[in-house]
Amino acid sequence: MNKKTITTTLTAVLFSTFGSPSNADGKKPLAVDSFFNGVDLTGWSGNEGFWSVIDGAIVGNFDKPVARNEFIWSTVAVEDFHFTVDVKLTPDDRNAGIQFRSKKGDARGQAIGYQADVGAGFWGKLYHEHGRGKLDWNDRAAKAVKPGEWNRYEILAVGERIWTAINGTLCVAVRDPKGESTGYIALQIHGGPPQTVRYRRPTLTHDPPVQLAGLGEAELDAKLVVVGQPAIEPTKKPRIKARGEAAPATGAGINWSKRIAAADPGSKGDAWAKPDFDDKAWRTIKLPGHFENAGLPDYDGVVWFRKTVELSAAQAGANASVHLGQIDDMDVSWVNGRRVGGYEVPGAHFTVRNYPIPSGVLRAGENTIAVRVMDHGWLGGIAGKPDELSLRVGEESIPLANQWRFAPGASLAVLNGVVESAIPTATQVARFTDGFALEEGDVLAFLGGSVMVKQIESGALETYLTLAAGERSVYFRDMSWQADTVYRQQRPRNFGTHAEMLDRIGATLAVAAFGQVEAMDGVARMPEFISAYEKLLDEEVRSRTDKIVLVTPFPFARAEGNPHLPDLTAHNDSIKAYAQAIVELAKRRGWIAVDLSRFDTGGMTIDGLQLTPIGHERWASLVSEQLTGEPAPVLSTGWDAIREQIGQKNFLWRRHWRPTNWAFLYGNRQMTASSKDHRPGKPRWFPIEVDAIIPRIEGAEDRIFELRENVK
Repeated sequence: MNKKTITTTLTAVLFSTFGSPSNADGKKPLAVDSFFNGVDLTGWSGNEGFWSVIDGAIVGNFDKPVARNEFIWSTVAVEDFHFTVDVKLTPDDRNAGIQFRSKKGDARGQAIGYQADVGAGFWGKLYHEHGRGKLDWNDRAAKAVKPGEWNRYEILAVGERIWTAINGTLCVAVRDPKGESTGYIALQIHGGPPQTVRYRRPTLTHDPPVQLAGLGEAELDAKLVVVGQPAIEPTKKPRIKARGEAAPATGAGINWSKRIAAADPGSKGDAWAKPDFDDKAWRTIKLPGHFENAGLPDYDGVVWFRKTVELSAAQAGANASVHLGQIDDMDVSWVNGRRVGGYEVPGAHFTVRNYPIPSGVLRAGENTIAVRVMDHGWLGGIAGKPDELSLRVGEESIPLANQWRFAPGASLAVLNGVVESAIPTATQVARFTDGFALEEGDVLAFLGGSVMVKQIESGALETYLTLAAGERSVYFRDMSWQADTVYRQQRPRNFGTHAEMLDRIGATLAVAAFGQVEAMDGVARMPEFISAYEKLLDEEVRSRTDKIVLVTPFPFARAEGNPHLPDLTAHNDSIKAYAQAIVELAKRRGWIAVDLSRFDTGGMTIDGLQLTPIGHERWASLVSEQLTGEPAPVLSTGWDAIREQIGQKNFLWRRHWRPTNWAFLYGNRQMTASSKDHRPGKPRWFPIEVDAIIPRIEGAEDRIFELRENVK
């Protein structure tokens, strides 16, 4: 047994360094064992007589009652970190805790700050020692804790977000804007009756990836509640998924994880990640480096990398982590078939990958590291700095900047061809059974080109439909885009398809308005138009809903006052034919058609095509009348405020859904300084900022419903 107590002299010396965590060295990534050496209390300070090291664990003990809590403090400052430790409390009805982002409050080392609680009735709760008291007092750990045994405690703190987990069960998920952002870690033994608490294998990682308890960042964010505010009822879910929300994450609008799962051969059952997979036929590459320069020129898509490392029994039993440097662009990483980390959102190519390896994963003999890299443009690979690639076991760092085996998986072309199978579909696709109707919770998506874009900006049709919904909560989402046709819907890089967007918003109905521009091609091309229209709806809309409304094109008007504009009325015969063909398509497929072929647009257009505000009012009233079967009502003045709020909601939605600076968000300029955090390892602020618009959108919708209640 190795037992050493800490001296009063050491306590006095170390206490003078505490107060504000300004030690720059404390912010550098640490080897997993430099936080605690497993032998003695070097780097820790506490009151004499309470703390020791026994069998590689920090032990707090007293054999008679004591009046106050006792703490042992690490000298390492923390900010954004992931901390893991095995905790064993005896008897199991006593109390202890883990302080983090904390500071000393007096000369005896009493703590002020966050505490992850330990003990019967306290496991998994978040407390603020000598401060605000109970912050998150839940019972999620009740079934996860093994009383009287070792329990793995994890704390993840990034910015104002804090999560904890016990034995793989998520316990705390809070956002605390008023909380401390920096401080120190301390281990507690609570005052009171005799007890012993053991803290084994404490491991600290600075600037960690945001993943815990098998959840990715988007899933963890979705579980956050703000300290001091009531939690959202479990049954209430956000109406709009963040772009990063999927399993475990979605990049931009494209769910690469699902596409890869559907098409990549190595991802079927994680076959190429398993240690017994035979990779002898694979080519070799010197890492770090880009795979385009190693025999895969101009390749985009999935590439797998594998490496075997021999370890002794002592090395396999040590605390360990795998460090892979920067990966361009996305990755999932395994050790001996166990997933240890990953970034599945585009734009993480500057993020240095440092993944802790869970206890028991490594073994004496051969150990296999597998990394699945997904690159969707430009160069790709494990391409950071050589000194960033290593396997750290105990105090030893084993270089990984050497030869690896690699092989391509599913190419980008293949991945882009499996969208439909990669998108979740409704268990039972809904259809209209008795005409058009709006039901509680419906989400109606608008699709089309410039005419629909301008209609959404006017807010006229949405106002009529909000009235038609009565007291029901119905949500409207604009997915129209200037210049969209049935033949082509051009989107920025990584934006995603209609199907993926409809899934993200949870669409239950779709209103599409195409044909206005296409009709200028003439009647001869009408069969091609109908075929393309049907294909668009089948491939992009019906995977989500079969409640589809088709709005026909309307006659062109003669442009007045500008002799330089063409006379578009020459195409009105085509408009009539296209409108009739759309009506027949809807009838054949069980959809609903709104026929505007008799809409007299004279005096209601700007240029013969684009409608004036009065024209959009008339367009909306005609659509509303045909959908509801009732004349469009004359709205009271109280509806002006509702329409204004609809405009504000749609303004926010467009800023979230299709921001003008998309290239910096998820496009081809994610590497620029204005797109990412200047601090290495920090999350990109831009996607977080854009997703922060979601609650404002939903708040605006709640305001619409409130206003509607008070208007006749």
